[in-house]
Amino acid sequence: MLTFYFLLINVQSFVANAFIPHPAIRLGGQAGNSITHTELVQLGFIRSLTRFFLDAQIQSKSSIDVENFKAEHTIDELHQLAHPDWTNDQVKLYSYPLKSIIDKIQVRDALVDLNPSTKNLPSAHFDSESFKESNDRIIQLRNKILEDVNDPNKDLDKARGRIGDLLHTLQDFYSHSNWIEMGKTKINDRIGIHEDIGQVAGINQATCTNTGCTKIQTKCNLMQKIVLKTCPMEYYDCKNNILNDINNQGLLTSSYMSNQFNTNNEPIIKPTNVEKCSHGSVMDTTSHQVAIGSINKDTMTPLYSPHYHLHFDAAKLAIDATEQFFNDLRKDLGDRKFDRLFAINPTEAQIQVAKIAIANRQQFQFLTSTLSIGLSTSDLNFEKTIKQRIQEILSILFDLKDSNVPTYDLSENGVEKTDTNIHSGSLLIDGLKTLKKRRFNGHKFRSYTN
Repeated sequence: MLTFYFLLINVQSFVANAFIPHPAIRLGGQAGNSITHTELVQLGFIRSLTRFFLDAQIQSKSSIDVENFKAEHTIDELHQLAHPDWTNDQVKLYSYPLKSIIDKIQVRDALVDLNPSTKNLPSAHFDSESFKESNDRIIQLRNKILEDVNDPNKDLDKARGRIGDLLHTLQDFYSHSNWIEMGKTKINDRIGIHEDIGQVAGINQATCTNTGCTKIQTKCNLMQKIVLKTCPMEYYDCKNNILNDINNQGLLTSSYMSNQFNTNNEPIIKPTNVEKCSHGSVMDTTSHQVAIGSINKDTMTPLYSPHYHLHFDAAKLAIDATEQFFNDLRKDLGDRKFDRLFAINPTEAQIQVAKIAIANRQQFQFLTSTLSIGLSTSDLNFEKTIKQRIQEILSILFDLKDSNVPTYDLSENGVEKTDTNIHSGSLLIDGLKTLKKRRFNGHKFRSYTN
């Protein structure tokens, strides 16, 4: 039996304008069992890495258990399967460069929601029906990634950063558009490859309705009053509020939200002459404009996501799309360049850097060695993933030094603990530590047993 001591914390300091960037914000914002952007990256890559190792074993005509390879594994477990003669220390050493690279990609993915240049940019999130602009962004980033990796003289750090930028936008398609509501169970494989990703609803065409949404009004605690500034809190629980004609005709639409600007810094405003869909969350004022309510699937709570009941459906397709991106990248680059990009078989220089990092018990910012997934969709164990993340965050709160636990600290990326940016995960953790001390000194805690 594993006992967790949860803090009675109600930090409402994150506006969900995408899948939550990373787990610290999920816990601080009380976003329940939500899957985050950083988890989507790692889960999608694990699947792609599985295929890489499996294909390599088949090509070498090694005697392998194919079904075992396809089962649920962590990155380290996949390395062990590919190299059964390695010791645990060798696995940790030789997988470290790859994990470090994935960690950097996860950081860049999360920062799309936090950087001033992209957090309110519709084309970075498939918001405000910016399907062409968002898809163009993905195509341009993908072309630049391929160009950099195909140049043997290029430092690959920029290409890896662009992968994080690209994946954030790609993942948001499934949470912010009506792809899931149209009943789609497969990814849109045209995104980032073709200019036409599907027919889009017209700018003067209604897409949402006022019916189907229940307005919820709740009181604020002190923290919510400070952050939200308007109480009581008002938000929506919505089902079937996208017009049937839109979904039945297969027309794409996505959500508008407040405080968005295009690349020319011009405001993007939800139309008032026609009923369009809002993004939603307790802090999105457009959700109170007709059509009321909203459609985002970023989290598992109506506080941030009116279509919270479809969150896992969106997350599953976002993982599939993330894996497909990595698989397509491998196909275009070839195994040798794909290997170089992710240091699957690291160089001696990369191994030496890894030795120093391991000796210094250096922690990753987001990657966790315990996260696992299999090749089958049925192997998605979201509950297990979330419990692992909670353990890690609590380890940080109680200052338990564990090199296997991420720091969730973005201070080196310009997101300071003292920053007033309410999207800052590190700020939330710092605040949680302070709150933890106050709460536990007053014996205000709850015990959860699993």
